[in-house]
Amino acid sequence: MRTANTHKNMARCAATATLACVLGLGLAAPAYADTASDLAAARTKLEQIGTQTQQIYDELATQTQALDQTAGEITQKQQEIADGQAKLSTYVAGEYKTGGLSLLQVLTGVDDLSDMLNRLFYYGKVSDKQAQTIQEVKELKQQLTDKQAEQEKNVATTQKKVDELNAQQAEAQNVVNSLDSQLQAELAAEAEANAALQAGINASTAEKATVSNDTAGTTENTNNGGQTNNNNNQGGNTPAPAPQPAPTPAPAPTPSAPSQSVDGGSVVSRAYSKLGYAYSWGGIGPNSFDCSGFVSYCLTGRYCRLGTTVDFMGWTRVSDPQPGDVVVNSYHTGIYIGDGQMIHASDYKTGVIISSVAAGMNNNYIFVRY
Repeated sequence: MRTANTHKNMARCAATATLACVLGLGLAAPAYADTASDLAAARTKLEQIGTQTQQIYDELATQTQALDQTAGEITQKQQEIADGQAKLSTYVAGEYKTGGLSLLQVLTGVDDLSDMLNRLFYYGKVSDKQAQTIQEVKELKQQLTDKQAEQEKNVATTQKKVDELNAQQAEAQNVVNSLDSQLQAELAAEAEANAALQAGINASTAEKATVSNDTAGTTENTNNGGQTNNNNNQGGNTPAPAPQPAPTPAPAPTPSAPSQSVDGGSVVSRAYSKLGYAYSWGGIGPNSFDCSGFVSYCLTGRYCRLGTTVDFMGWTRVSDPQPGDVVVNSYHTGIYIGDGQMIHASDYKTGVIISSVAAGMNNNYIFVRY
């Protein structure tokens, strides 16, 4: 009996030692740490590209407006030149006498305005002042034409930048999506490993309690086997207390899900209370925010982070946004306050501001409700 218990205890001790090695491996850094760091960096890059894209869109709009204005000026000068040519023709026709050189003869073979002016000067039929006025208008039109060509070149260059940034944004979004999927997979694997580890801990605790009880029983049997019977002198020995089973460890508490019921008026009031506060990457308050940190504060009233723009895009979409809803795309987010306006942590230069949704989000945005 004693030999059997000894072998049983040795086997249990070996199992406990093996589990201890497993627990030791569990103390290593989380496997998903590098992926989470890469994902944060990729999201930072995506937001930076989004900011640059907004700036270049504004620059393109300004250049296009200037180009349209120049085209209008060129049209006006072209009309002035045509009017001047008509006046010169009338003047020359009045100067010629019957039987003299006709206007048709003077202008025969004229290719352009310069050629006509040269011929009229040659025949002395146009005053210097009239010719100079027409020439100045012509030179101004040429200046505007050169300006238009330069502006068209600038617009083409800016449009190329827009196309490049759009391509970079799409590439960055693909990286974010890929890393996010990878992180979710690693987190799921980590959770599964932690569940297995907890099960091992629970089994080890029960195993240790059983080993302890068996050891106590073996010791008691050994002492009884080697003891002299003193019943006649002592009146009998007091029996050893029965071993008690080890307590079952309490399960780890399950974190409660965040409340999905918020008051839009309270959300908007919190957003207004932070107008003018500074922008900082990773900021969740109380004195500075990034875009998702600001939205998280407005929704909860706490300085926390509910998630990122990618997380927010997975919330329930709404087609009839109300004040207090969230406007979001892949790289930016804010609180909708009605009438096409939103409050958001824009960038380092402006901080928390009010702007139109169209200007603040650029494109591809949606409305969601927390």
